[in-house]
Amino acid sequence: MTDALAEIDWNFALLCASALSTTPGERSQKAVLRIATACLALPGSDTSHKEAAAALLERAGNLRAVELAERRGLIHEDSWRTLPPLLRLESIRTQLRLSIPLSSGEDLSVNSFQESLWSDVDQYDWVSVSAPTSAGKSRVIREWFLEQLRARSKLTAVYLAPTRALVEEVSADFRQTVPGGTRVVVMPWDPDLESSTSRVLVLTQERLHLIQQARSPFPIDLLFVDEAQGLGSGDRGILLRQVIDRAVIDHPALQVIFASPLSANPELLLTGKPDDSRGRAVTSEAVTVNQNLVRVEGVPRAPAKRTVSLIHEGQPTKVAEFELNQRATKVAMRLAYVAHALGGDRGGNIVYVNGASDAEKVAQNIVDLLPVAEPDPDIENLKDLIRTAVHQKYSLADVLDKRVAFHYGNMPLAIRAEIKRLFGQGKIHYLVCTSTLLEGVNLPCRSIFMRNPQKGRGKALSEGDFWNLAGRAGRWGREFQGNIVCIDTDDEKLWPNLPSVRGRSQLKLATEHVLANPSDFLSYLRGNSPISGSGGSSENLFSYLSNISATGMDLEGHLRFVQDPHERDEVEHAIERAIARIEYPVELISRHAGISPLSMQRLLEQFRAASSDPNELALPLPEEDESRDRFQDALRLLGATITQAFGGAVGPGENDKRKWQLANLIVNWMNGLPLARLIEQRVNNRVPLAKAIRDVMADVETVARFQAPKYLTCYSDILSAYGRELGIEQVGHGQDITMLLELGVSRPSEVILMSLGMSRMATVALSDYLTVDDWTPDEGLRWLADLNFEGLDIPVLIQREIAQLLVAYDERLSLPKEPA
Repeated sequence: MTDALAEIDWNFALLCASALSTTPGERSQKAVLRIATACLALPGSDTSHKEAAAALLERAGNLRAVELAERRGLIHEDSWRTLPPLLRLESIRTQLRLSIPLSSGEDLSVNSFQESLWSDVDQYDWVSVSAPTSAGKSRVIREWFLEQLRARSKLTAVYLAPTRALVEEVSADFRQTVPGGTRVVVMPWDPDLESSTSRVLVLTQERLHLIQQARSPFPIDLLFVDEAQGLGSGDRGILLRQVIDRAVIDHPALQVIFASPLSANPELLLTGKPDDSRGRAVTSEAVTVNQNLVRVEGVPRAPAKRTVSLIHEGQPTKVAEFELNQRATKVAMRLAYVAHALGGDRGGNIVYVNGASDAEKVAQNIVDLLPVAEPDPDIENLKDLIRTAVHQKYSLADVLDKRVAFHYGNMPLAIRAEIKRLFGQGKIHYLVCTSTLLEGVNLPCRSIFMRNPQKGRGKALSEGDFWNLAGRAGRWGREFQGNIVCIDTDDEKLWPNLPSVRGRSQLKLATEHVLANPSDFLSYLRGNSPISGSGGSSENLFSYLSNISATGMDLEGHLRFVQDPHERDEVEHAIERAIARIEYPVELISRHAGISPLSMQRLLEQFRAASSDPNELALPLPEEDESRDRFQDALRLLGATITQAFGGAVGPGENDKRKWQLANLIVNWMNGLPLARLIEQRVNNRVPLAKAIRDVMADVETVARFQAPKYLTCYSDILSAYGRELGIEQVGHGQDITMLLELGVSRPSEVILMSLGMSRMATVALSDYLTVDDWTPDEGLRWLADLNFEGLDIPVLIQREIAQLLVAYDERLSLPKEPA
């Protein structure tokens, strides 16, 4: 092998790379990057070759790869100074071209794609940019946000992220970097939302929807939609479309930027652009790091042997063969054994699995293959947090001893964030993940392993999702290349969409896609809006179109996607009949996006049939007597009229255990009970501990923080409409049930702490020390600053979270106190 490498004619190879470096396109860029990084990393090239390779990387705008080579001692710092004069001038010219002067006086170093994108967002009102995951889209847009905040004294900028995890990550970054006087807002209940004219809101579409409903109109100047391929999702994608539509109505001159993975039709996302707005769709094949697509397959009549093939230009070439420690008879073993055989004891390995239970099994299998690791205080602190906040016997704490972790969407954010941090630092070597990795989580790795990858049980990963996931392999600025390892590709049942060449996915808009293929939607309409499981494409679209019709806007722009005229008329008439039937305020259709207007009408009719005082049916505060019974009754009524998300109907006289279980969870969650207490309540001899932990986490995220706010808020609004029919203006306590449920706290002081960016886990840990129930954000900050939190009996990681929060708000803390 060494002899073969020594024979490489680096002069000729670098000459070819130099010729290709001026040719646009992914294929040419990949070749240049492959030659340059190989020259830097492999033996056989001398100093002049390495300096020339670095110059090629600079020409391509890949300065982070050059910096990596400097850190590894492959080239000297400022090696460009030793280049021949013409190359030295070219290097200087490239550095100047790829340096954006900021109003702060600093220069922003970018690659060619980022420089072009910066120019586009400077010139156009609506921009849809599509590029590979590692191209640096989100980073340059965040810098654009900061530049606009510095340049304008009054600005409302919204960064839409698909998940709460990404909201926390992005908002933490903004808090460290926004100019003075700018507020970073992450929730609709933050007092800073009203108090500042310069603000950046980092939100999910659900939280932006709440703001738009409570503060209409809500003008937005700058809107960035990250992971914009989510507009194709049948439920949350339709809500995303609705909040964008609302933003345009509230302020037609706003600037909108969409970012999506590499696709063939980014212009589709410009649908909805006002006619007088300038639009620009951009597709970039920017390559910042090499990626190796690898297949691992079995050997006939040799159960422990595996072959390794490298895929180049779509064709496999066998490059190696290895033998597992033993026959892998279980799926978890196959993943673990192959990952360990190729990943070794080094860090940077992600193993993709299809569910939380799978993640725990595979992690345990990997642990059995690894040596005992040296103790590390960061690992010990994380284990302490896990055992305190989740359960003493949660297996995550055990696998960490050998630098293995698992990561899935329902785990507490504070724990997931620390896992991510330690993985990035190389202190966790193997991370077993579920599809949360597809939701914009910034979690790059050296190698990613997968077998039978799915997104949702039984649904094979689409080609677009595969390449989006694969984009995490290869840490730009930390590795020269990354590996995507596909296991058991010789089994066609496991790989119905076997990838070979990166393609461009097709973006879609869920609203248009469902109408263009209307059979399921028509079946839903013909069923007279049946009670749903928990929403879905048809119900969400019905709600969306009904809101458009109810507010007097024209449906023609949407219905034109239904090709058959008779089916188009059927859809239109069904919506007209629904609007004619409703007897509650029409604005509730918009307020409760995703819920059928006819289902809300059924609920109203149930209230009427009960002939009760509406206050007797009102939702209680969590601390009230019999609150669990009353929430259970509300869940039953919702199950009879709107949704079966809380379990199906039971027969007369039967004990509805599921709704009682969820009512108990909802009350305890709003009362601020720690997750560990909620899990202890669920543990019994009939359910294994691991399943009880996963079930509670899933119920907290899916029910308590998502479905319960959605449907119980609708319940309260329809009940209030019934009360007004009877001449009762105020029904219930008037507390914001959505806020109580999503945050999982009930005291105003706790809400303030969470609005500052503190996790629920940390807020609940501090709740015993809170003696004030009503304060401003600045008063909450000063209380934290004066608190001797290091002397409190709380985990070290929570103490660190508080300290980091205070650093982020250092400027506000340094301002003089306002007079009382």
